[in-house]
Amino acid sequence: MNYGLCPSSKTETCRRRRAISWFGRIAMLLLLVPAVARGQFFRVYEYKTADAGALEVSYWTTYIGSCDEEMGYFDETLSREKMWAHSFEVEYGLSHRLTVGYYADCLDPQGGSFEYVRSKLLARYRLYEKYERPVDLALYGEYILPDKDYDDAEKFEFRLVVEKDIGPVRIALNPILEKKTSGDDVEEGVEFAYAAGFYYDDAGDGLWNTPDMHIRPGLEFYGELGELSDPKGSSEQGHYIFPVLDLYYTGRTSWKTHWNVGVGFGLGGEADDVVAKSILTFEFLF
Repeated sequence: MNYGLCPSSKTETCRRRRAISWFGRIAMLLLLVPAVARGQFFRVYEYKTADAGALEVSYWTTYIGSCDEEMGYFDETLSREKMWAHSFEVEYGLSHRLTVGYYADCLDPQGGSFEYVRSKLLARYRLYEKYERPVDLALYGEYILPDKDYDDAEKFEFRLVVEKDIGPVRIALNPILEKKTSGDDVEEGVEFAYAAGFYYDDAGDGLWNTPDMHIRPGLEFYGELGELSDPKGSSEQGHYIFPVLDLYYTGRTSWKTHWNVGVGFGLGGEADDVVAKSILTFEFLF
């Protein structure tokens, strides 16, 4: 039975057209979701975790290219525009399903100084094996320990990682819950945010590939709604859309590299106007 599929001589063209159609539909759907994201780091977590015994080392960089907003920075009030944010991450695969890690985040705003602002302790756990269920699921937990001169609130963040491959398109959704556990605003409720990514993965081949590497284009979306019981008003809402490229190099047996890079555009509310991001990861296999 055909079900409207393309003739075999045009299979590749058909797959690419379907992927483009999916990207368009998904982008239009997410643009209807009200949200705001004022974080410095942007990542969509996918189902896969580090291999057992593998060590992942990542360097995250974000640059706020255009923004009209200011922020509290220790004892100063500074513009977010032209601010650099840096994060240094180490993750270790305790098993083929469980990964633990540590982040150190730093900020370098224009008119201010380069400062360490917080640490993060994390764990990721994959449920089942890939394709055993209709969707692939993983759990992510993160505890945030800020420099008390920068922020007095410790926080716990939980993400459910939901992944699904539909034809050549990989969909990764991260609904996020965050709760302050200390500080002046500890009585605030649970806040909701999201991260979502849609990639032309094509079973690991991407859009372009060689025996040692492949390149995968995608669209990523980020945002925050505020407290579940008291969402933010429309004037405080906004979200981001990031066209991204993922570059994977797997030509070595002892290590491999993944570089996620993109430019994001804030849509409405208090979102930064233009943001560039880079996440460079090396995984060492022992």
